[in-house]
Amino acid sequence: MKRFALVLLLGLLSPYASAEEATCEPQDAGRAENRDGSVLTVQTDCATPALRRYVATLTCEGGRTCDRLEVTQEVVYNTMGRAQLVDLDQDGMHEVEIRGMCGAGPNCEGEVYRIDPGTMTLRHFFSGGYYELQVIDGWLVEAGRSSCCSWEFHLWQLDAPHALPLEYDTMDLMVQVSASGDADTVDGVVCTFLRQSGDNSQVVAPPSRALERICEHYGEAYELTSPDTTPGAP
Repeated sequence: MKRFALVLLLGLLSPYASAEEATCEPQDAGRAENRDGSVLTVQTDCATPALRRYVATLTCEGGRTCDRLEVTQEVVYNTMGRAQLVDLDQDGMHEVEIRGMCGAGPNCEGEVYRIDPGTMTLRHFFSGGYYELQVIDGWLVEAGRSSCCSWEFHLWQLDAPHALPLEYDTMDLMVQVSASGDADTVDGVVCTFLRQSGDNSQVVAPPSRALERICEHYGEAYELTSPDTTPGAP
């Protein structure tokens, strides 16, 4: 189910004519200082011309190496693969984001590794396929285009218990933002917040005004789908 959903998000593979000719190219290391004094670096080297290798190193006080992570990619399937350091929730502690296979649209596979402050190790925090990943009002929000005229947003509440890595099947909420019209004009936008309830999805109210702003994705006025008031609904 998880893999099927990811394939739907990524869409058809882009027809890169030169994919078979792509070769690995090393890149300069990225470096970020964290608020606790630790330093996170990530660099790209080439195990072989066909195999890209990302090496992330977490250096703690006194120059001690607390953790070292290696992730490899086959270049032919990940022609646009890259690694970078990000601070998703702007808390001064950086994450390692590794992007992989991309679809014909804007979505690409992504893996995020986050520092565990208790063990000072890099833990696999998130796995998905998306255009953008950010934290809004305490929720991790994965944004991806789901069709020509609609976007899907997958949300995880960060202070709620979850098994790691966070994945499609463990999301807390889904937001669907769909536009009608043609290539030049948007006639209307419908925004729906959904929570899975057993085998069914229930329409719910946005948890906060900050999250409701997801509905403004197209920059147009939107219609918010009313919550399900059926007894027993979330």
